[in-house]
Amino acid sequence: MKWVAGLFALMVLVAGVLLGLTGFTKFDPAAGTNSRPLVDRGVARVTDCTSEGPVSLRGFGTWWSCQADIVWESGRQERMKAEPGQLTPSDKGSEVPVVQRGEGAVRNGSGNSPVYRADFEPSVVLGIGSAFGGLGIGVIGALAVVGTSGSRRKKAQEGLLDESGSS
Repeated sequence: MKWVAGLFALMVLVAGVLLGLTGFTKFDPAAGTNSRPLVDRGVARVTDCTSEGPVSLRGFGTWWSCQADIVWESGRQERMKAEPGQLTPSDKGSEVPVVQRGEGAVRNGSGNSPVYRADFEPSVVLGIGSAFGGLGIGVIGALAVVGTSGSRRKKAQEGLLDESGSS
């Protein structure tokens, strides 16, 4: 019975870590640093989307990876791939304000700086906080499972001692 509790505790720990890594992926803390300044603003029109995940090199979770025709304030016009999860198929037919971050950063295999929704702000605090929060939830949950299992075993042993007449 002890190994069942240990296995369940391990599953709780892994679930917490995966939850934390999902938040880390979502908030993209690397993009939220000062090393990735705003390069340009523009308007995107989604042309095509593909679903990615649930596990990939970018992390855990399922999201859309979309290509869009973008007209930048600087006058450039180009078809680019936005960062995963930034644009969705529901954005087709509408103009979505976008920003390009990280001059010189090469992402998505496109050779272009990353493109994000203008209303999305990557966050170092939320990204790292999600990772540590998920780890904390997993550890606390695992300890709770192990602790509960130990107290039940102790109570069962005490009950056997009382029934046998020796205390």
